Amino acid sequence: MLQKYSISNLIALFMAVTALSILSSCSTERILARQFLKNTEPEAMLLLAPDYVFKKGYKLPDSLDSEKYSPYQLDSVLLANSTIIRNVNDSVYFSAFMFGFSNALKQFGYLVYESENAGEFLSKGAKSLIVNLAQSELEEYYDSIGEKAQFGDEDIYSYEFFITSVNLNFWFEINGVNYYDSIMPVLFSQQVLSDRVEGGFRYFPFSGDVKYIYAIDSIELRDLYNAAFNAGELNATYLHDYLLNRYIQKKMPEGKLPQKEFTYNRFTGSLKSLKTRGFVEIQ
Repeated sequence: MLQKYSISNLIALFMAVTALSILSSCSTERILARQFLKNTEPEAMLLLAPDYVFKKGYKLPDSLDSEKYSPYQLDSVLLANSTIIRNVNDSVYFSAFMFGFSNALKQFGYLVYESENAGEFLSKGAKSLIVNLAQSELEEYYDSIGEKAQFGDEDIYSYEFFITSVNLNFWFEINGVNYYDSIMPVLFSQQVLSDRVEGGFRYFPFSGDVKYIYAIDSIELRDLYNAAFNAGELNATYLHDYLLNRYIQKKMPEGKLPQKEFTYNRFTGSLKSLKTRGFVEIQ
């Protein structure tokens, strides 16, 4: 006698099969991730950096008539009006970034070479990558921040003011040497450094006044160099995660796509789900 299935039974069966399929796919991805970590491929990386940092200022003084200047002249005027990036020593900035970048990559298990050791790098014939920091850029601008508060049934109070922020932008070109994945897109990342602000609304019950009281700890040049070092470490993590997930994508069974991406913690040795990609691919 044929068994009759209700719509609810069919839906439950479909959901169970779908869940099983997803679990199986996730298991495949994790196996491939562990495989990538065990293989330690690529084995080595050659790191290259440019000689100078592009600097762009966007702090336009109210008194400045921008129409009087050519684009080149305006760029020079805006850079001169910046408070941080106009004083950056390119060599110190790159040294800080590359130091953080190189150290973190070594912690991931890669052999790391710099430009002066390019001959040794090429002579090894290992499965390797040439990681070229093709361009670096600093952008300084005013960023508006604000806060709102309400005390009891009174009106909503708001306060807005400006702080200084700096974008640290990086473009990477990556090429494989004796590596299965020889051509990759240009990769872009951005980190942001801003003035630190402490403050908030205060209510004075005796007078009924509400005031916004705050203090700004402004960015200094040393903060930017520290940010460059931290950006180096962060971009090393971005690169490792990118290679890990690209490996998973290429090694998945035919006709299947990864359902999730991973990030690897070099300190704890743990794999976790990647919520936000660090790199943006530029075709």
